[in-house]
Amino acid sequence: MSDSSETPASSSDSASPASTFEPRPLPRLLRSLPEVSLIRRMGTRILHTWTPAGRLLLLFLGPIALVGAGYTLPYSLYYTTFFLFSIAAVDGVVGRFLLPRFEVQRLTGLRCAAGATIQARASVKNVGRWPAYDLTIREEAKPPRFELPLEVPLHACLLPGEEVVLSAPFRPSRRGAYELTGPTVLSAFPFGLYLNSRSAKTPVRLLVTPSFVPLDAIRIPAGMRHQPGGMELVSNVGESMEFVGNREYRPGDRLRNIHHMAWARVGKPVVREFQQEYLTRIALAVDTFSGSKNPGAAKVRALEAAISLAASVADALSRQEYVIDLFAAGPDLYHFQAGRHLAFLDDILDVLACIEHCPEDPFPKLGPSVAESIAQISTAILVFLDWDETRRDFARMLQDSGVQIVVLLVRDGDPSLDPAGFTTGSGPVRIFTPAEVEAGVGSL
Repeated sequence: MSDSSETPASSSDSASPASTFEPRPLPRLLRSLPEVSLIRRMGTRILHTWTPAGRLLLLFLGPIALVGAGYTLPYSLYYTTFFLFSIAAVDGVVGRFLLPRFEVQRLTGLRCAAGATIQARASVKNVGRWPAYDLTIREEAKPPRFELPLEVPLHACLLPGEEVVLSAPFRPSRRGAYELTGPTVLSAFPFGLYLNSRSAKTPVRLLVTPSFVPLDAIRIPAGMRHQPGGMELVSNVGESMEFVGNREYRPGDRLRNIHHMAWARVGKPVVREFQQEYLTRIALAVDTFSGSKNPGAAKVRALEAAISLAASVADALSRQEYVIDLFAAGPDLYHFQAGRHLAFLDDILDVLACIEHCPEDPFPKLGPSVAESIAQISTAILVFLDWDETRRDFARMLQDSGVQIVVLLVRDGDPSLDPAGFTTGSGPVRIFTPAEVEAGVGSL
């Protein structure tokens, strides 16, 4: 199978009746097993490569095969079982042999939010010599953390040379960066028991950003601090500006900054250039400490809730005239600056999508990185997973440096230390459970 790099000449969305179908998660028994479990992987494989009719056939034949391994079956049951096994075998072999070649062009977007149902879409052209029947498509990823539909309507027939747009839903269950291995064309022909497949080897990266509930309002103690040398990349609107010289006019420059005398002198448009000296920079620090290489479900949920809360805060701040410094330490140290046209909310969400849990306390790495910028930071919003001596000392260090802080704790159960005696300019430490974050915290 080859991938077509050209836009298809014709397509029809009416050929994808799965566009309104919601994917169902795996049965509870399989979901309770570890992702690396052999039984879970085999069960998932069966659910996604056999149709509902095929799964019923396996459900009937499985117990009979187990009983027949230890006991002699009656001839009538033996012949019936052999006949059904033959149908399943013929379905797989004949369907694979008669499945023609396709040219496939992926039409799926390359970013989405965790938990959102999106459509895998692809333009499929039959370049074989015979028709293809009962078709659908699927996007598969590494790691395999997609919820896929257990049943989808099928496109009845694709004649040789014909092209159609097929779609089927899937739902990324977790944020992260996934490698889509390529659109897979599936066919239930001839008996509708087994899904034979042909894959287009067109790997791309799908970025799944954290899901979050937008804040109703956010009130933080924010002031302005001097930025030595200014910030050349920041939009020149707002507070105190310092004149640094003239330069040639560029499309998009404000007309009010045109220096007419210099224009007359050099014979071409010249504008005054300014740089920002006083800005409000807000640090958003995210705790990623899990305490082990394989954290339990409760710690994973707390971390995901903390990242979701950080995304909600970033969303609220991105709509205001702030510069945001995102700090997070996992296996890698992240320091990303956004706001005032330096970047957009999507860029912050992309960073949050790739943050992993940290088995070692990240604050020995995070603290020095924040300290380097502390003189220019006005306010720090700290999203912690626990309240202990390390985090308390970190918050106190920021306060002693004149930084206004907001401390948000996401945790199930009591923290290591009682934060009741610690107060900030915005009030006491606020504690949220993961369930509260998932439902939406309202205002901060």
